[in-house]
Amino acid sequence: MAGAAGAFALPFIARAQSADAIKIAHIQSHTGPSAPYGIRARDGARLAAEDINEAGGIAVGNQKHHIEITDADMANDARQAVTLFRQYAGDSSIVAVMGPVNSVGFLPCIPVAGQSEVPLVGNGSLAPVKEWSPWAYRENTISAVATQALLRTVVRHDKIKRLAVIFDQTQDNQVGDSIICKNLSGELGYELIASEAFRAGDQDFSPQIATIRRAKPDAIYVAAATGDGVKVVSQLRELGLKQSLLTGSGSFLDPVFWDNTNGRVKGDYTWIAQDFSSPSSELKSFIDRYNKKYTQQATLFSVNGYDSVMVVAEALKRAGAIERKALQKALSNLDMQTALGTKVKFANPPSGDNINGSAVIVKITGRSTYERL
Repeated sequence: MAGAAGAFALPFIARAQSADAIKIAHIQSHTGPSAPYGIRARDGARLAAEDINEAGGIAVGNQKHHIEITDADMANDARQAVTLFRQYAGDSSIVAVMGPVNSVGFLPCIPVAGQSEVPLVGNGSLAPVKEWSPWAYRENTISAVATQALLRTVVRHDKIKRLAVIFDQTQDNQVGDSIICKNLSGELGYELIASEAFRAGDQDFSPQIATIRRAKPDAIYVAAATGDGVKVVSQLRELGLKQSLLTGSGSFLDPVFWDNTNGRVKGDYTWIAQDFSSPSSELKSFIDRYNKKYTQQATLFSVNGYDSVMVVAEALKRAGAIERKALQKALSNLDMQTALGTKVKFANPPSGDNINGSAVIVKITGRSTYERL
């Protein structure tokens, strides 16, 4: 596995290597069901490095430094993510590791970060963490905030009384969303009348859909990564289920979702961390530059990738040294707002979650368009 991991490590260097470089590793899924998220986070991070370097680098101590990022593909495999993390931990020139966006990779890296004493900054994982390490953080909004906000808003808006869930049991993020749907049922006054599981890569969802159809829900929560979610939504609609659909992570806003379901997510609901329809000048500039530079259109995961670099950069400035322990200490009580408007605040221990995470609840109106609820 170690040999395989080495083959996946690809350097992204915004300028030539030199002695003043700050080296950061970035682990993402470039392939597999989470690739639409991982690729965007990777490209967002690359754009952040370019912006920092074109501005002359960041000042740590009395010297300016530029950023060098090494990218690696975990291929949606937890063991691959851990192997890559250990590989980077063994390279003393790397000051921190970012990612992965999927909890399949991020969660098992948390204890390894503590064992290796290497700062880990996640940029998309949503699932609950059973035990944090003071060496692990994630700058993004988590499901405990966003999925709850989505359910509270849509259940009230659509007067939902009967909810069904179909979820990927192999993905921690998706299992976490299914649990939130179950736990909020009593408080929000709906009945969870079906909870159907599948596995990543499945092709036929007709047994689960048949159960959901018999239960006669008012709405259906689709907890699936984009690749599998497209198949689930398509089959739901093809088999005649017209109920409103909900999902997390802004997935229904992804053009891939719209195109591959032939627009069948129109009128459905999701959440995003920032309002792309009325962005600040800085966020608009980022979106425009990102969409011009990269093939896949910017989503919240593109912002997460960008912001994770900015979090590491700001923490290094405050640390005053390019050293892992100093960086960890600076991250532990970091309170900042990124150039894109994301508020990030850590207090670890006890938790590496972003205390200031927020969510915007939206209804899909077209390809990458929406209205706020």
